[in-house]
This record gives sequence, C-alpha cells and structure tokens, in this order.
Amino acid sequence: MSKRQGFVVCALLVAAALLLSGCAGTARGSRSSALQTDASVDLTDYSLSRADALVVIRYPAIIHADAEKPYFHAFSISAIGGEVPPENRTKKVTTRIAQSVIAKSNYYVMSLYRELQKELPQDTVLLSPHIILWDAERGIYSRPILATEQIPSVVTVDFNVYSYPDTEAMMDSPPITFGDLVTPLFVVHGDRWLQPATNGLLLSSDALMGTAWELSEEEVENALQSRLNNMPVRHQRPLDFVAFLNRRAPVARGVPLRALGDSPGGEVAVENYPLEKIQLDGALLENLSSDFDVDPFAERFVQGAAARVKRTLGQVNHDKATFFARQNALARFDPELALAFLARSGGESVRARLQLAEALIEAERKFISAQSLSLYDGTYHGDYGSKMRQMIEGEYRLLEDRRSAARKQNVTTALAALAMVGALYGATASGAAGAAALETFSGVLVLGSIWAMSSTLETRAESAKMSENFLALIAPALERQISVQMEWLESKERISAMGFAEFRNKTLTLYQARIRSLERRFEDNCLFRHPGFNLAGRWYGDCSDGRAEGRGYGVIVDESGNSVEFLGNARGGVPEGSGGLIARYHHETGAFYFEGTFSGGLPDGVLLVEEPGRKQRTREFRAGRDVGNGAATEVQRLMF
Repeated sequence: MSKRQGFVVCALLVAAALLLSGCAGTARGSRSSALQTDASVDLTDYSLSRADALVVIRYPAIIHADAEKPYFHAFSISAIGGEVPPENRTKKVTTRIAQSVIAKSNYYVMSLYRELQKELPQDTVLLSPHIILWDAERGIYSRPILATEQIPSVVTVDFNVYSYPDTEAMMDSPPITFGDLVTPLFVVHGDRWLQPATNGLLLSSDALMGTAWELSEEEVENALQSRLNNMPVRHQRPLDFVAFLNRRAPVARGVPLRALGDSPGGEVAVENYPLEKIQLDGALLENLSSDFDVDPFAERFVQGAAARVKRTLGQVNHDKATFFARQNALARFDPELALAFLARSGGESVRARLQLAEALIEAERKFISAQSLSLYDGTYHGDYGSKMRQMIEGEYRLLEDRRSAARKQNVTTALAALAMVGALYGATASGAAGAAALETFSGVLVLGSIWAMSSTLETRAESAKMSENFLALIAPALERQISVQMEWLESKERISAMGFAEFRNKTLTLYQARIRSLERRFEDNCLFRHPGFNLAGRWYGDCSDGRAEGRGYGVIVDESGNSVEFLGNARGGVPEGSGGLIARYHHETGAFYFEGTFSGGLPDGVLLVEEPGRKQRTREFRAGRDVGNGAATEVQRLMF
C-alpha cells in the first residue's frame, strides 16, 4: 500500500470513528460555562451613599421599524463565529434569526436579573431595556427605554444572547441560541474611576472586546470634554452588541487582557470571556412550558455570571466607582449642589442639601426597581414568558429529533466508510480511483449535514412576532401606580406616580420646597495646571487668585488628546497633598493612575500605581521620580 493510500485509509478510519460517536452535525454545546459558580462569594456594601444601585443590566428589548433593515443587514455581515456567504445574507430566515436575538435576549436576561436580585440587597439591581434605532448619521444605535441609567450604579452589565446568521451552518460549530443551546454575550463596565487603567472596562466577551474598549474610551473622552467646557455630561453609551454591529466588528488591538478567572491580584486588564455555546439540561426543557421552577439557563450559566458580578462588587471601591455618576444625578436636582459635591465640600449647608437630594435619588432608584420588577413579572411570568417557553421547548424537540436522525444515519454512513476503507486497502488502483471514492464519501457527509429549516420557519415567525409586540405585551406591567416611601432625617413621605416623569416632577417639587441656601459659592472657572502640560485646564472647587487652592477636581486636555484629571487637594493651581490622578496619552493604550501624595503637581511619597497590563504596585516617588518599592500602609488613600 502506498503512503497516499495509507493516509486515505487513516483519514477514513478517523472519520468513521467520529461518525460512530454520533457527534458529527448534531449541534452540541458545552455543558458548563467558563463563568464558574463560586458559592463562597459574599458581598457587604460599604458605600457611603444610599442613592446608588449596585448593578444595572442593559439588553436589547425592541427595534424601531426604521431600524429593522439596517439592523438585519449589519447582523448578516458582522457574524460572530465565521463569515456568512453573500447569497445567504438576504434570506428571509436570516432576518428571523436577527429578530430572535432580540426576542430571546428579553427572556434570558430575566434569569440573570432574578439571580442577582436574589443575591444582592433590595432595590439595588435595575433593568435597562434598550430600543434599537437608526439614522443616516449614526447608523444603528440604541437608547434606554427607562430612566435606569440616570441612577448611579457601581457596575453595568450588557447582556444578550446570539445566533449565527447562516441557517445552513446551524448544526455545525457556529454559536447559536436555539432549543437547548444558548450563546451568551456578556460585558461588565462602569465609570472610568472604577478601574482607571482600562477606562472602567472590567470584562468582555471576546467577540465584543474591540467595540467595548472603543465605547469605554469614547465615554472617557466625552466626560473630560464636558468637564473642561463646564457642560453636563449627556453622553449615552449604546448597547455594546448594537455598536459592534454598527461598527462592523472592530478588532481589539493592544487591549490589555487577562484570562477569565485570574486571581484578583493579577494584571490590571480586561477579563476575556471566551465565546461559548452552552447546552442546557434537556431534562429541564422537555416540559419547560408547564414546569419552569428550575431555570435551566441559571443552572448552566447565570449562577456563574452572577457570582462573577458579585466578586467584582466585592473588589472595587463603590464610592469611587459612583462619584461622578452621583454628581451627574445631583445636577438634575441642583446644579449648584452638584458643583459643591464635585469640590468635595463638607460645609453644613452642603451636607443638608446633599442628604435631601440623595434621599430623593434613592426614592427614584426604588421607583425604577419597582418598574424593573414589573418588567420581570410581565416578561417572565406573563404571556411573553409563556410563549417563549413554548417556543424553546418546541425548538429543543426539533433539535432532539435531528440529533436522533443523525445518530441513526451516522451508523449507516460509518459502515459505508469502513467498506470503502477495506476496498482501498486491498486495491491496486491508481490515485484517481481513490479520489473518486473520497468524492463519493464526501457527498454522503454533505447529505448528512443538511438542516431542514422548513420545519422551523413557523417557530422563527413566532419569534419575530414576539419581538415586534414586546412593548404591547409588557406595557401593562409598567403602566401602573407605584408608591415609594422617602425617608429624610426624621421625616417620611410617600410619593406616588404612574410613570417616572411624573415621579421626578414630584421629587423636584419636594426638593425645591425644602432646600436651604448654601453658605458659600464654589468656583467652576478656576485654573488648574500640571507640570506635564503647557496649557491650563479647569478646576472645580476651592480657588485663590484664579488658581486651584484646596479640595476639588481638575481636568486638562491638550490638542493631541493627552489628558490629566485630578481629584484631591491643590495649591498654587497644581496638585498638592493627597489625591488621585489619571493620565492618558494619545499614543498609549489605556491610562495610568496614581493615588497618594503629590507635591508641585508630581507624585511625591508612597503612591498606589496602576498601569494597563501590569499588577497594581506600591511605589515610592521623589519629585515625580520612581525610586523603588513602597509600603502599602503608607499610601494616603483618596477619600470620598
């Protein structure tokens, strides 16, 4: 037997073995997620503010009619897991898959919400459903339907499920959410001060990493320019998945990454969540429409994802993570108070206003928490959830039928392959004969991999209908009277409203009726400088002779996009004393963070240092020069 014949025989034997194993073309997934459950994770919220939420969960909920065609097009050409052939991008069933991503995201996100709500303090987990929109200038984008993202939050989670656009590849390896298979996309991010070196980005699905990094950078740039120009920060981050589609899947070049689950003392980098197709427990899906006490998605993915979010909450400084979001929220009530808060004033009149304002923001958080619970009940326990469970159960049965047929067919095909192996082993035919045999065998494999999509069209149509009618299905749950009790000092007051706009009008009226005047005026046009910049920036806080003096916040941005922002004490216009400083340079990825003591604008003493891709360090500086290791106990930490 020639070497070539020997190679053919080996190849066919391997193929036969695979077929006999029943795994070829049967659409299997992993039975456990890379986000492993950690039962030991616990959380105590030590934040100073009662106003902030712990977690906001964002997800695609509905698509505007004007955005449908652009969304379908972007979905088909920005496929995760492979490239869709051009002739398959315009198929009707591809649009149904695109719609199913939205419909199923609405359903599966409720598992994550329920798990976190069960594990975290009451009213600290909020839902933020988004509508997908389109215009000629921005392309497709999203915005929140509720006012959830106006509430300060320690972390934000972007969640959705995904399916590969090409139906002809459904039974192979590409990611899919169909039947017992679910492909989650997951991003965890927050304010830039949450983890300065990565612009607040903590974790991202591998496929969304480039987009998530770009969006976090843009949030920082917008916030700094708004501060520099003394303007409100109004930038709204679209859903990371929607931005991924709109930007044609940008590559994550140079992003500091670390493997999922690395120890907390590891590099300051973004955790990389690999793309995974999770297979749910079939025994829990067989009668899902009538028995859903045990959530199959929670068992395989959500418990691990929730534990990962809880671990994050236990590792970060909540006040540092929400400081600027709290300032933005205060500005909606009282711009003068927001400026005093940014200056970190401790005056009695400021404290009195702050207590009232934060009590009202806490009331708003409770109102949106009630809306979130209504959204959950309407989506999961209402007609929408019932229809989704019927659809998932039906899809699972279709898949199981297909797998059963594939297993039977694989046995027949494997026997034919072994017969060909025997014929080839004993033959003295030319290479052409062997090639002909391989061609015949290949044809058998192709026939075995065909997915009869005609049997799922009705199911997919139902998915599209549910996506289109989402608001109609859950609106009754939101349009109801909600009452929240606000507690401030020794007084209690109950505020009731049909919607958030009415609720906010009542809280504003209440605030304006009770506030007292501030004892002093805080500057917002004082000069702030840094030795590394030739131009001056803006200082918010105490001021003397037009220069930063005392506690406050300063920011500088030059024409090249280099920037420095500082929160702490200043003298003579530059950082002096304790504080935190974030430096960004246009030619560097990420940012550099220094926390400790400063002199003449430069690090001086023992400081905590964070750099992208390196472990957090404690270093000693003299007039800005790093002279070696420092003792962590000597760092003067930034206080909020």
